[in-house]
Amino acid sequence: MCTLLIGRDVTGAGEIVVGANRDEDPARPSEPPNVLVASPRIVGGRDRVSGGTWLALRAGPALTMLLNRPPVPGKPPGERSRGLLVMDVAAAADPRAAARAEAATGRYGPCTLVFASPDACWWLAISGTTGDRATREGEIAPGWHAITHAELDDLSEPRTRWLSGQLGALRVTAAEPALEALAALLAHHGDATSPAVCIHSGRMPTVSASLVFLARERTIYRHADGRPCTTPFVDVSTLLAPNVAGGA
Repeated sequence: MCTLLIGRDVTGAGEIVVGANRDEDPARPSEPPNVLVASPRIVGGRDRVSGGTWLALRAGPALTMLLNRPPVPGKPPGERSRGLLVMDVAAAADPRAAARAEAATGRYGPCTLVFASPDACWWLAISGTTGDRATREGEIAPGWHAITHAELDDLSEPRTRWLSGQLGALRVTAAEPALEALAALLAHHGDATSPAVCIHSGRMPTVSASLVFLARERTIYRHADGRPCTTPFVDVSTLLAPNVAGGA
């Protein structure tokens, strides 16, 4: 993904609201959400090149998400797919410990992992370099947040700065209006005073989008298998049900 909007406790204590656009090379094949792992049950889209994912929703519920960061000049790509890292962290009994251990191997290109559940919300950044700053991490506080290819809530990044302002003006107290507001932001094309969030040009345009609501007793997962400005979001929450076939 290249744009992630996340609200922690904004609709109620222990509730998470997420909106995300995936920007990718349209020639890189992928599959829409399905059951990725049967036990523990994990659902999400699949990258057909590496077999990994950019968003893994685990029944329980918990959400692990990936944002790529700019490559390090002169360094080759990571030895292992970052999408497989998402799968590993999502399936782990201790996701944060798994993320730390895998990041320490140095096998991955620059990226940011974001983990969200009713009980925990954190980020971990991998720089793709060696040394003391190769891996950084932090908590995600209650409230609205935005992240693209840089830092969480980085106001020096134009898209993050504009989105942070829009999120700060939201006054929503329930799941449905919150998801509707995020869908509108994900579809924004930009104008003279704001950058595009739904990207139509360049090597990495927006190819799909997701909306997720997590609470201890309720999960909503909606997917747009195309640009969110023209493609409707389809509810795929039933994939979390144990009687739905699929997985590995």
